Amino acid sequence: METTTNTISEFEKLFRQKLQLNNCKLRKKRQENNYEITTPAKDIFLMYWCEFPEINLIYQPVGIRTQQTAVYERAIRSHINSCVSSLQGGMMITSQ
Repeated sequence: METTTNTISEFEKLFRQKLQLNNCKLRKKRQENNYEITTPAKDIFLMYWCEFPEINLIYQPVGIRTQQTAVYERAIRSHINSCVSSLQGGMMITSQ
């Protein structure tokens, strides 16, 4: 998948929309391709990539990891996969 500024912008837009469904907040960090995701339970996840779409998600241990943390982590990973799949599907359609 060719990485362009438009692709990353579209991913960010789709991902923000999906996170809003879970009342999570996405904040872009100063470093390129680094984001902080905050859940309503105040859990913090860091999302980053070197080669898009190989996205890494890391839990930041700021408190006690609860069962709710695991639910948010699964939802966030699902949102990431859904957004990447959506972009890859859209690129295949436009490239034909």
